[in-house]
Amino acid sequence: MHYQGIIPGRPFPINRPLSDQDHAKRLHQRDRWDDAAPYSDLTVVRVNSTYMEIVDKYYGWKGWAAFMLGLLTLVPFLFGFVFLSIGVDLLTEGEAEGFYFGVAASVLLFIMAGVGWFLGRFEWAYYTHYPIRLNRKERMVYVFRKDGTVLSASWDELFFTLDRDAVWWEIRAHVLEEDGVTVKETFALGAYNSDNSNEGVRMLYAHWEFFRRYMEEGPAAIAPYVKQVAPVEGKRESFRVGYEVLASHMRTDNPMLKILYFLDWPLTALSSLTRWLAMRKGKIPFWPAEIEARNVVEADDPFCIDARINPPIFR
Repeated sequence: MHYQGIIPGRPFPINRPLSDQDHAKRLHQRDRWDDAAPYSDLTVVRVNSTYMEIVDKYYGWKGWAAFMLGLLTLVPFLFGFVFLSIGVDLLTEGEAEGFYFGVAASVLLFIMAGVGWFLGRFEWAYYTHYPIRLNRKERMVYVFRKDGTVLSASWDELFFTLDRDAVWWEIRAHVLEEDGVTVKETFALGAYNSDNSNEGVRMLYAHWEFFRRYMEEGPAAIAPYVKQVAPVEGKRESFRVGYEVLASHMRTDNPMLKILYFLDWPLTALSSLTRWLAMRKGKIPFWPAEIEARNVVEADDPFCIDARINPPIFR
């Protein structure tokens, strides 16, 4: 549930100089990290010798916010009608004060419902996901924005670093102005995020290493680590896939957390339903023709990994 950069009111901070933290947590494209095997998480859509396509950081939690904000919309909306009905009944009984109270309460509840509706639109009113392409032949990165436009940036000129969304650390890429200091635009790279634990940070670096090795060493360096891909290319995911994506966040070896996650199962099931609805409502992202023309895959490419590697039910 990490929504900075897409939810209203929580943009990435831009038009600012790089901070001390940006420099302290910087990830260098040329520096190899060998403390853990590259980790793809639930990120990859397609890999080949020309490009790797991945989902955005919001994909893994899509549906959860729609569920919570849906409650914030539906419950006040229904209670608004209840108070309005009570007010009308009181008016027919000659209690004008009760009527005005009912109208005032219903208006406040309708406003609350409207706020929930507005905040929840980021889940269902735009795109099913926001893909990112890493083109290793041209050394370019293409990012599908919320408004359907595409950011094109040089892999070598991006400033990668670790930063926090609330308490969770993630990989971020900064597009800099010509001065090399001012942040012009920011996006998150990959789906994995972590708390500040040693193991979590280690896996976050492993996640970075997955992308870094693809761009610096080629597809052979990361192909063995891709066990399953997100089946979302040119289509909407199925309900089963969406449920498995949300349920994947609840897997742990900690016995106490297993009990907690088991008790949380009903919420996961309900948020899977709102995820499915959000996926049905959202538009499927398609790259512009000029981007596709720069991401041509050779017919005899020996490294073509897509949803065909998944079990049939997850294709």
